[in-house]
Amino acid sequence: MGTRILIQATKQFIIRITTIMMFLLMISHPLIHANPTKIDSLNNVLNQSANDSTIYTVYVNLGYQWESIDFDSAMVFYNKSIEIADKNNWTSKKAKALTNIGFAYMYVQYSRDAIKFLSEGLELYIEANDSTGMMNSYYNLGYFYATFEDFPKAIEYFRESEEIALRLNHEKRLAGIYNNLGLMYNYCGLYDKANNYNFKSLKLSEKIGDKSVGYTHLNIGLNYHKNGNFEKSLEHHFKALAIFQESNEKRYIALTLKNIGDDYFDFNLDSAEYYFNKAYLIYREINDYESISRYFMVMGNISSAQKKIPDASSYYHKAIDILPEDGSRKLLFAIYSNIIELNLGLMDSTNVNKPKLLDETIAYAKKMNEIALESGSFIMETESYGKLYKVFLKNGDNKLALEYAEKYIVSKDSLFSEQKQKTITELQTKYETEKKELEIQVLNGEKELIFAKLTKNDLQQKKQMIIIYFLIGGFLLVLVFIIIIYKFYRQTKNANTKLATQNKIISKQKEEKEVLLKEIHHRVKNNLQIINSLLNLQVKNIEDESMLSVMLDGQSRVKAMALIHQTLYQGDNISGINFMNYAAQLLNQLAGLYPELDNVKREVVATDIELDIDTAVPIGLILSELITNAYKYAFKNTEGSILISLKREGHDYRLIVKDNGPGLPLDFDLSKTSSIGLRLVRRLSRQLNGASSYEYKNGSVFIITFKDTFGRKEIA
Repeated sequence: MGTRILIQATKQFIIRITTIMMFLLMISHPLIHANPTKIDSLNNVLNQSANDSTIYTVYVNLGYQWESIDFDSAMVFYNKSIEIADKNNWTSKKAKALTNIGFAYMYVQYSRDAIKFLSEGLELYIEANDSTGMMNSYYNLGYFYATFEDFPKAIEYFRESEEIALRLNHEKRLAGIYNNLGLMYNYCGLYDKANNYNFKSLKLSEKIGDKSVGYTHLNIGLNYHKNGNFEKSLEHHFKALAIFQESNEKRYIALTLKNIGDDYFDFNLDSAEYYFNKAYLIYREINDYESISRYFMVMGNISSAQKKIPDASSYYHKAIDILPEDGSRKLLFAIYSNIIELNLGLMDSTNVNKPKLLDETIAYAKKMNEIALESGSFIMETESYGKLYKVFLKNGDNKLALEYAEKYIVSKDSLFSEQKQKTITELQTKYETEKKELEIQVLNGEKELIFAKLTKNDLQQKKQMIIIYFLIGGFLLVLVFIIIIYKFYRQTKNANTKLATQNKIISKQKEEKEVLLKEIHHRVKNNLQIINSLLNLQVKNIEDESMLSVMLDGQSRVKAMALIHQTLYQGDNISGINFMNYAAQLLNQLAGLYPELDNVKREVVATDIELDIDTAVPIGLILSELITNAYKYAFKNTEGSILISLKREGHDYRLIVKDNGPGLPLDFDLSKTSSIGLRLVRRLSRQLNGASSYEYKNGSVFIITFKDTFGRKEIA
């Protein structure tokens, strides 16, 4: 199981690197290649020209040419171009120079300062009302935020660029926007929405004959791969391969072959290895050592899946040896991660030098942590703490294991707080502000309409009087009246247009908010799993049977709550969970703790009822207690049955948990029981404004009734 998780994690990392590379083909600023002849030619033009427009253009081009040679010299030329733009009040040209500086910081120094300069350029394009410049700036900012893995922010800027591109009918830019929006939603786990945008991009690219259609097929293939639809993924990857082979783009031929290998990985390792090897031959031909290193890492994964442990270890170490010194630190991080998982599995074997292997594994885990801290990536830092936790747990050093487990939780919380919570707050504030503005606009619009009606009545009265005395004057007033009506018509039309635009913005923000709420539930579920792991550490040291039982009951309750949050973030509806699906999963989960009672019949009977999280948590804990009690005491032999039922009776709900065991003592009184679990059932029932009772009918029957006051609803 550990090896399988490792392979899947590595595949996700490789797919992430693959898709980020796609952006390099969509950006408007190409990769830098200095040309000495071009520099000499530009210097000659500069010496012979006195025209400010020509000098500005030369300075910009010289800055571009010097980027790959001397970054500081490039900045000197770009700043000179800005001075000329300021001198002549050329707002758009100054914006272009700032944009070029932003790209230089991105490609040469990989610095977040790139966003600062692009944002300044965008402000100038807005000031100059330069629609094309604004469109490209929003697009480039989306690309930069995507590169720094701030996907909600990237989506925001791509959508801004989309609105302008639609207005300008710029189909080529729209194709790129839709393709990149597909990637962003892919990263957010919304694969159907990602495919929707990628197919829009594909349709536009095919219409205008854009050569980037091959990259769109690659992205669609990645979406299907994430959804587990490998047949569709292969279909689009082979289409991309044919396009790249026709244009002889070797780097992307190799990339597509690698993706095809990823598709085959889960069900045909021989085919996966065949396509990985074909990609490897091309990587060798073009001397792409970083991709060769990645190839050896993937081959290590294949060997690991085939239980060829020595081969896997050899491949992983080859990957480290061949990776260039200035190669991807993220790739090196992933290789270390794979070696650690492989070594952890080897330590369970009896014919290895465990102390030596453990020392090596600890060293790799520390190197992972060093890379994470150098990169400043919370994601990598969190993963490195998780590896250190596993390694020291395997070493039996519970103190250090707990220390790194705590760091793991803190790191995940920091990642959530800094990257997600801030965005949620901003979106919520923006949403509330714009909502109030819309309400004000609607009220003002109503006032204008009332004023218009009053004015109309007044004019009609005047018209009648004037018609009586002055027919000609009445005719002129009719003309004035028509002009006023037309003016109010235009104002009303503009107000409706603004209202529609604001509604569109609110709808977009709602979608982004739903993505972030899913991330919240995912985060809570993961933290509950960490708590469960910490409880596991404590359980190992408990010998007292009664205390052990209490700890195990606590773990069951934590798992019941974690299942609720897992159901919320995996489902389409983030505001509620389907009771029948949840109860069935919880029943199966708890039954798995008693493998000796596998023959016990399990049944859940319920109409399609949704419960919000405020109701689902106490219901889940009640079910956890009653199901656990049944498995502990009701089934003396290995056979029996347990039934869970939820029905709506008027405005109330009636929950029944029944087993066919011997039941409780004849004098049992639920209201006077000293059992902590059953007291918890009574207390949670009262929390739901309901009641709990017990009776014996060929087995124990627990009945929980509660009011429909928590926003519950039946599915139509």
